[in-house]
Amino acid sequence: MKLAKSRWSLLAIVALSFSTSAAPAKKMPSHSMMLIGGGVDVCSTSQQSSCQANVEWPTSFRKSTMHQLDDRYIDLIAKDDIWKGGREQVGTQVLAMLKFLKPKLADKAVSERELTRLWRSSDVEAEGVWVSGRELFTSLTEAEKNLILDQLEVQQVQSNGDRIQEIVNFDATQNDYSKQLFQKFVALATEVTKKPKPTVLVVTASGRDPYASVDFYLDLFKQVGAEPIWFPVNSAYQAAQNQADPVAACADFLNILRKEQGTYQRGRIYPDLILKQKEFCTAGHKSAVAQLKRADAVFFNGGDQSLLLKALKNKDGTDTPELAQLRQMYERGEIIIGGTSAGTAVMAGGNYQGSSSVMISGGTSIDAILNGAKPLTPELIGCAANNTCGAGIAEDTLTYQPQGGLGLFSYGVLDTHFSERGRQGRLWRLLLDSGSRFGFGIDENTALLVALTRKGDQLLSSFSVSGEGGVYVAEVNAETNRAENNFANLMSHYFTQDDQFSIVQGQILTEFAPWKYAQGDSQQLMVNSGDLFGGDTYRTMANLFCASQSPQATGRFAIDGQDYLVTVRRAKGSASRQGTFNIGTNKRSYCSYRNFSIQLNIAP
Repeated sequence: MKLAKSRWSLLAIVALSFSTSAAPAKKMPSHSMMLIGGGVDVCSTSQQSSCQANVEWPTSFRKSTMHQLDDRYIDLIAKDDIWKGGREQVGTQVLAMLKFLKPKLADKAVSERELTRLWRSSDVEAEGVWVSGRELFTSLTEAEKNLILDQLEVQQVQSNGDRIQEIVNFDATQNDYSKQLFQKFVALATEVTKKPKPTVLVVTASGRDPYASVDFYLDLFKQVGAEPIWFPVNSAYQAAQNQADPVAACADFLNILRKEQGTYQRGRIYPDLILKQKEFCTAGHKSAVAQLKRADAVFFNGGDQSLLLKALKNKDGTDTPELAQLRQMYERGEIIIGGTSAGTAVMAGGNYQGSSSVMISGGTSIDAILNGAKPLTPELIGCAANNTCGAGIAEDTLTYQPQGGLGLFSYGVLDTHFSERGRQGRLWRLLLDSGSRFGFGIDENTALLVALTRKGDQLLSSFSVSGEGGVYVAEVNAETNRAENNFANLMSHYFTQDDQFSIVQGQILTEFAPWKYAQGDSQQLMVNSGDLFGGDTYRTMANLFCASQSPQATGRFAIDGQDYLVTVRRAKGSASRQGTFNIGTNKRSYCSYRNFSIQLNIAP
């Protein structure tokens, strides 16, 4: 109990130092960064399962991509270089399948789902051999599928020729937590603006197709009360700026986009957005920086954090002019930064107390525990099918960027879709292998909020949690022998709605939400959880443990027939709190904890 009191006292001192430090020239917003773990559910024409009942839509809207078997684009698929180097036979089989399906569709445009269903249910003869459509489609790499679907996609237009767009109905969104997160982000943006509506720049660079989610985010932020503007910085834009003649490169933007991001035919599908993209590209860095200076917030979409990293970092690891401006504004409290999924993971970088903060880029918990983390670029799904996986790396390999991501969050690794995808194991392994001290796993539909405070020349951070799930924080104990890949003495914490915490001199200081309460004296035995990293099994086990006073809980998982045992124990200074929270018509139970130790052993 004395230890708990000392922690609260130290946290109070830290809070007091924040409030009494010299005020900067511009008042810092209450929070300067919102990092969402992905999985937000907003009602739109492409996500109608997220809508309340009986939503009325305009007569013309985009629900999904549509595809048509046109001979011109079938020929382009067949002639693409992607089939060279051992994939020629697969290319021949794909061509045979597309020609077989063409008369069945009779020039009808169908959804991706309908096209793949018809493909999978068909068999075709190619060079005298019968090929199963299901097996052929399964054998395709991610890059090959992208080529096929991009080339066959058709533009959706209204009767007047305008492109049909995805439409959002924010008020009809079922999930109140999702609504709360975006409302909170716009509210933060109003803290730094003098305009009636805050200007929010939308960055879609994480998407392989950086145009697919533009309509969604622009309509979303408009309905939440902002003035959204698409900010088309992406890896292809930076590649063009680095050419000897950037203007000429921007004129050839579609070819650069194909080389950089494996994206085809976007000029045909999004002619209006490509026009804006080329204008933005031609205007160059100076214009982009000026646009950032006029913004109140910037939001990064989900997708692939490696693509987003290339959009804002130079090849030598230095900041592009856009990132340099964003970093300066962020540290001055002049802009709010938000991200979801990949847009969150990319923020990690820099170092904290000598420990580097690397950027996670892929992998699973099971493979991570078995094979460790690799400082490599992740492989595309399907690389094993065409033997393009790099040496010592597979699709499930835990990979990371040693130099980190954008470096706007320096306290540790950021991981997303966390509890829902059982990513605890890969975070533990990454901390041990990379030298990072802390790791933050953010659940879906949940945000880690970062507040910046100046103390003289020093910029300090404190954190809070908002949303449907929680934020899992793992830390490597100073006594842990990283060289031996020792999982003993890993510490874990889990913070949920309205919890606050800080990291001061390497120590996590917590302040649980005031509406949460301590448990009774329940000592029920914990049942072993199997398939620990399958879905949210780990979170379920930890929540049961959190809500009791049992001394430990255990979970099992298997790798290649060998059983492993994870033991979670209450360590020195541990505490847990639980409570219910109402949002809209929803009531949700939470359990938060600190200082639960982790040990991993081969099961007896």
